[in-house]
Amino acid sequence: MDATRDVHEQRLVEQEHALLFERPHAGSRKPYERDKPPPHVLEDRRILRAIRYIEAHLDRPLSLDRLAARASLSTFHFQRHFREVMGESPSEYIRRTRLDRAAIHLLIYPESVLSIALSVGYSSHEAFIRAFHRQFALTPTQYRQFARQASIPATAEEHRRASEVQITHLPDLALLSMRFYGSYARVAEHWRHFAEELQRIGYPLDNARAIGAITDNPEITPNDLVRYDCAVVDLGLPIVDAPLSRMRLPAGRYACLQHRAPYNQVFAAYRTLAVAWPESSGERFVPQGGYELYRQPPWSGDATQCLDIALGLES
Repeated sequence: MDATRDVHEQRLVEQEHALLFERPHAGSRKPYERDKPPPHVLEDRRILRAIRYIEAHLDRPLSLDRLAARASLSTFHFQRHFREVMGESPSEYIRRTRLDRAAIHLLIYPESVLSIALSVGYSSHEAFIRAFHRQFALTPTQYRQFARQASIPATAEEHRRASEVQITHLPDLALLSMRFYGSYARVAEHWRHFAEELQRIGYPLDNARAIGAITDNPEITPNDLVRYDCAVVDLGLPIVDAPLSRMRLPAGRYACLQHRAPYNQVFAAYRTLAVAWPESSGERFVPQGGYELYRQPPWSGDATQCLDIALGLES
């Protein structure tokens, strides 16, 4: 049995180094039903405005009328256009992203199922359990046990590196960003595409401060649904019809860990920060995803990347 588990873990590590899991091993036990995958680059600015609003308010009620107004469309045309662009309805997108966030919490945090349900916008324990079971084919309690056994455990080296984590305060930053969908194996491609758009609007790439915004755990979310935002500090340039949008990195306390290695080793750094470090620190993260603060331009083509991973902490 141990030998079988060792072989399984080694296979997962090999997939991790390729940044491409064949199937999220801590994800849903049944396939997602959708018309098509989302676009590699979300260029439709109306849908992008709605998605930014959804993802910033997953813990609150979200009405279709309000989302349609964000997209400057009627409710009927918004629902139809959203499905055409994203391959699923607005309600399906909201439910899926809420429950993926809940799954990350169940995997990492010890908090109660009810607390997690409320944090992702469900008003009752029962409604959350029903929705979670429909998506993952397990109850939240069953999933927590399953996911912790299925996910790649933190290694001794990752536990050792937990002593390198530093807590810092980051200021509020206005960012100019571009939304991508696809596996983390495409991150280098994302940055090249983003740099081309920045050049097109006249953004000075020399000494640009690049920031990647990550939302999804690839152990849970399928490759083609993984979200990644490439961003730089907003200099106020007009973006006209470019597939760019403005977002913010919120001020606050952050746990940071430097990663100086090829990008395909970055998951080990995330595991150190998100799994190994909290065990000794007693700190808790806020549910906003994380940021990759690049110390050198990620579009430079260098094999080794130098960046700080930052995860927001509760005050």
